[in-house]
Amino acid sequence: MGLGKRSKICSVALTLLLVSQTAFAEEWWKDSFAAEGSVPCDNNDSIVTFTDKAVEMWEVRCTLIKVQKINRLDAMILDMTCTDGEESTGRRRELLLKLDNKVLRYPQNEVLQRCSELKVPTAQAPKG
Repeated sequence: MGLGKRSKICSVALTLLLVSQTAFAEEWWKDSFAAEGSVPCDNNDSIVTFTDKAVEMWEVRCTLIKVQKINRLDAMILDMTCTDGEESTGRRRELLLKLDNKVLRYPQNEVLQRCSELKVPTAQAPKG
């Protein structure tokens, strides 16, 4: 195999690797989350669901206007317009920062945990 052909293969492989990592890095925030340590997401008022077009919370829905990735960090800035179903509550801007398997949401300054990782409380054995 010639040097030119080998360098082309390496450059294509490197490009595919970078593209796949970038796509994955931008997807970490798209999921349903609830307040850290809370009960599972069924009937949980702290649920926040992030998609590529919207953010849905208890009685509030926001439409994303702009999503901006912060270079060299696992962080996203979300610009959105929100409504509580009856009237517009205005524009909001939030920062999402990835923490291990959790997300820090600012300016609310709350740590959210993936719904899939919240544990169902185990029933305590009866005393006696």
